[in-house]
Amino acid sequence: MPALSGSLSYARFFVPEKLPRGFFDRSLEKIRHRAMRPLEASDPAPERAGWCVMGDPLDLSLPRERIFLDGWVNLGLRIDRWAIPGPLFKSKLREAEAKYLEKKGRERLGRRERAELKEVVTGELRKKLVPTTRALDLTWAVEDGLVRFFSHSEKPTGIMLDLFKATFGIELVPESPFTLGERLGLDEDALVAWDELEPTVIARPSR
Repeated sequence: MPALSGSLSYARFFVPEKLPRGFFDRSLEKIRHRAMRPLEASDPAPERAGWCVMGDPLDLSLPRERIFLDGWVNLGLRIDRWAIPGPLFKSKLREAEAKYLEKKGRERLGRRERAELKEVVTGELRKKLVPTTRALDLTWAVEDGLVRFFSHSEKPTGIMLDLFKATFGIELVPESPFTLGERLGLDEDALVAWDELEPTVIARPSR
């Protein structure tokens, strides 16, 4: 879900520590170090993630003026993944197995041989296909210490949290009613009361 268009739906996280002076001057190099490297057919990994320009997943140059803007850090999280259609893979694997057995004059494959043929077929199909690309936006309001990630899905959120920590050395804390109350400066008694609140149904839909 993009931050620049469409309906706004995002998960909130906050930075639990004060940033040292010059933090962002040193961060640009770290961001570029974690920039997305597109998947290639020879890569052993089926998936890779990295930063890109927000709103433009093909721009991996990450110019400073498109990342830092008026107290905000704006980044795109790009995730590339090989997604070979199952029926196509099974068909090509059967062909490869049949040719191999005919060449060897045998009727059955060993476990190791089958695993090696799977790798060969996977590599050949990757050369003919392109990986799927998904891009998700992230905005960081530096003064507020608030990070908005435009996805609620568990897997991309986990990827973002790991990449954010690897890039900035910061472990983000998911926003919750309790952490929000703490950030608002509530005293200990108020925090305890806040934590004990339970949801209340104000109105029920008519049948």
